[in-house]
Amino acid sequence: MMKFQKGQLLVEFAIILPLFLLFIFSIVYFSMVFLDYMTLSTVARNSAREAAVANAAEYADHYQVIRSHYMNQTLPVDLYDWKNGFKIAYQEPQQNEEHGNVIVTIDAKFKEDTSWLPEIIDGLTNNKDSSKLDLHITCTMYSEDNWKTQK
Repeated sequence: MMKFQKGQLLVEFAIILPLFLLFIFSIVYFSMVFLDYMTLSTVARNSAREAAVANAAEYADHYQVIRSHYMNQTLPVDLYDWKNGFKIAYQEPQQNEEHGNVIVTIDAKFKEDTSWLPEIIDGLTNNKDSSKLDLHITCTMYSEDNWKTQK
């Protein structure tokens, strides 16, 4: 009976090892995607805060300075192209509001040439749209444009 079970452990190991490695590498890879996402969220939040305390009368010039300041930010893993999709805008106040809002949007496209993940996802879903990992981050912050009330 024991002589038939000698190769059983090797067969089980050969079946389980690829699945285990796929699981471990998936966790590591999605952690790297999440790290880039958290960095981009921080960029959006910090730039929105900086733009919210700016004088809204000169917001267009000041927003360009803020944007250029954060354009030097590098992503830890650098899986995304995001610098073309980084926008800061001012939203005028509504009728019943005293202040407007600053809206920061970051549209980050997943770099397909640096990763094999979009090809795997496309293969598993039978879909050639690899935009599943693209990010769209929006941060809206109350503008502190006190210059209007001081006039």
